[in-house]
Amino acid sequence: MTWYGWEGDRLTTIQTGQSRVQTVYAPGSFTPLVRIETDNAELEKTQHRSLAEKLSQEGSEDGQAVQLPAALTAMLDRLEGELRRNAVSEESRAWLAGCGLTAEQMAGQLEPEYTPQRKIHLYHCDQRGLPLALITPDNTVAWRGEYDEWGNLSGEENPADLEQVIRLPGQQYDEESGLYYNRHRYYNPGQGRYITQDPIGLAGGWNFYTYPLDPVHNSDPLGLETFKCIKPLHSLGGTGEKSGPDIWGNPLYHQYLCVSDGKGGHICGGQDQRGEYKFDGLWGPGKASNDTKEGAGRCDSVEDDNTCIETCLKQKFKEIRPRYSVLPDRFTIIKLGLFKNCQDWADDSLETCKMKCSNNNIGRFIRFILTGVM
Repeated sequence: MTWYGWEGDRLTTIQTGQSRVQTVYAPGSFTPLVRIETDNAELEKTQHRSLAEKLSQEGSEDGQAVQLPAALTAMLDRLEGELRRNAVSEESRAWLAGCGLTAEQMAGQLEPEYTPQRKIHLYHCDQRGLPLALITPDNTVAWRGEYDEWGNLSGEENPADLEQVIRLPGQQYDEESGLYYNRHRYYNPGQGRYITQDPIGLAGGWNFYTYPLDPVHNSDPLGLETFKCIKPLHSLGGTGEKSGPDIWGNPLYHQYLCVSDGKGGHICGGQDQRGEYKFDGLWGPGKASNDTKEGAGRCDSVEDDNTCIETCLKQKFKEIRPRYSVLPDRFTIIKLGLFKNCQDWADDSLETCKMKCSNNNIGRFIRFILTGVM
């Protein structure tokens, strides 16, 4: 039997009857950094009684365990952590002094901790996060893989007999089927397409099974994508997609962007007026809008799940917003990008990230001349 452990949408632990394999990823991404394998026999050696368990079991003359109050158990657990870190707090020292004990006496009651022997390998990945090799700390190649553009393993060297299941971002190799598990659906590397329909239906495009058409630069960690969402303006209200009738040509709507948060949900960002003064909506300080994908009137897919674009947009979401204005910057004579409405901010942010991730520096420069946005 095999157990799997996940952190959001990232596979972090594989536990079998023989060993445990753990993977450490780059923060906020699907790119693996370190592979740690520990035999179960070594894991068993790490088992020891906590300080509370030891005092409970040895606290009676007849050998029967003493039931410690929950508050005392919590205090002993905290004390044990401080003792093992060699950083006992003044509060704990005062508590021990009240009991006629010292930190040194309690440290002598701790059962020794065993550090298990582990096999550690470092991942070498391409620009997408696809593992190309596993390297030992002494710089020996323990595993090496070669792939085609769609992530199909075409060659493998495995002198250490390692099980390396991570493939394209967000994917794990399934030996029984030969497919790649992509969290929300299955991917066939031989065909370069999914065999499971897109769970979001037509919102992901007309083709329910497509993978990014440029797999060398783009990836699809979740089988989802980037969304451009709209909802009624909060200052005017409304129950549908817009303030007023949901018809083509009605410009009264709030627009923002949403991307995957890497944990099965979405993180969104947009432009809003600060609303401190009466005329802020005409031209005043801007701020980040408070939006969710679930709260949108409508969300349209505007980009396949592209790690570079998602990372760029997440950074955009954190940036200080320009001044807000109902009159967009494109209607001014000098386009400095200093004030924008929500629709302009979302459009400019998406286009800027698309150009950045395609290394279109000339396009970014021209865009800066025309809109004042890099």
